[in-house]
Amino acid sequence: MTRPFLFTLSIAVLLAVAGCGGTDAATSAGDGAAPANGNPPAEAGGSYEAKDVCAYLEGEIPALKEIGSPVGRHANLAGNLATFFESHGKPENGAVLDAATKAECPAVRTEVLTLIDVDSFSSF
Repeated sequence: MTRPFLFTLSIAVLLAVAGCGGTDAATSAGDGAAPANGNPPAEAGGSYEAKDVCAYLEGEIPALKEIGSPVGRHANLAGNLATFFESHGKPENGAVLDAATKAECPAVRTEVLTLIDVDSFSSF
């Protein structure tokens, strides 16, 4: 697979995630009902804690190492992070995630980015 395909895949995953947390979660929260996944709706805008995302990323490293290509690792992590952020709150953008992981877990951040062959979560 080529970089343009990888970029397109990443954008598609991010758009799907953005669409998942939109009106359904807001509507469910507004009428007092829990979302379909049974978890309370997560707030957008980076309500997750950096230590939580760092622990999550560190836990993903062994599985990422088992995947044979950076493209496969990239796609796997994109889907898994989408699920993580669905229940923990979404960062506003990749730069916010970069800043949080640089401050909280720079070694984990570097290892994950190396495994998925990108320089930053902004370019992820």
